[in-house]
Amino acid sequence: MSFIKRLLKKPFISAELHATAAHHLAKPPLPDAMYEAAATMVGKKGVSLLDHWRSTFSLQLDEIAGQKTWHAQRSMLLRIVLVEEGWSDVFTCTNDIPSPEVWTHLVAENETFKQFPKETWKSLLLQRYILALLSAACLMEIGIKNYGIDGIKQLETRLHSEYYREILNLDLKIGAMIREMIDNYSDEDAMNVAGLKDDVINPIIADQYKVLALIAEQIANSKVDIETVKDKLAGLDAKKREIGQALAAAGSTAV
Repeated sequence: MSFIKRLLKKPFISAELHATAAHHLAKPPLPDAMYEAAATMVGKKGVSLLDHWRSTFSLQLDEIAGQKTWHAQRSMLLRIVLVEEGWSDVFTCTNDIPSPEVWTHLVAENETFKQFPKETWKSLLLQRYILALLSAACLMEIGIKNYGIDGIKQLETRLHSEYYREILNLDLKIGAMIREMIDNYSDEDAMNVAGLKDDVINPIIADQYKVLALIAEQIANSKVDIETVKDKLAGLDAKKREIGQALAAAGSTAV
């Protein structure tokens, strides 16, 4: 039935999508060590992280099935994949940063994080990373089986991830520099770099997020204009050089 619907581009109902993912719902696809760790992560309500993922993933499948056409379902699936992979990118780019204060602005507006004190956010981000790994992998498998997601589209999602990580690393590198200056009681230098970040770097980051949104739109509904993205990446590299020069002019020796 899935093959016929995919061939005719007919929308799937929720039960069909759940059936496609049934084997993963029964045994979430994680490496053994991570699976065991996730199974033992139990919240105050007695719900394990794996059961929490099952509930969340079921809602994601329902959201996809709720779209009226096959193309709209495909688009929704890809959008959810990009959101989940974005959480993986955030975790990867922040995992080696000692001070959570450097990256709290990335999660502070998320409703889940608002419910817990900041000192738990690093652990919470790890849990969100595991959820993201599961959902992205399972949804991509459904996308391949039911919605014709091919190798090119998968490369496009990796391009989106690569570009997002470039933005995150630019943001976090400067944030870590400011944090280190504060920890070393170099308050004047920290204020100078923070001012530079507000005036010069943050507008650049905002522009790059606009490009990221364009890439996400193209992934979900058409195809990525590779040449345009290459030009944007080259532009980001040029901006990084400008930032390095500005930091040097501000008296920083960290770059």
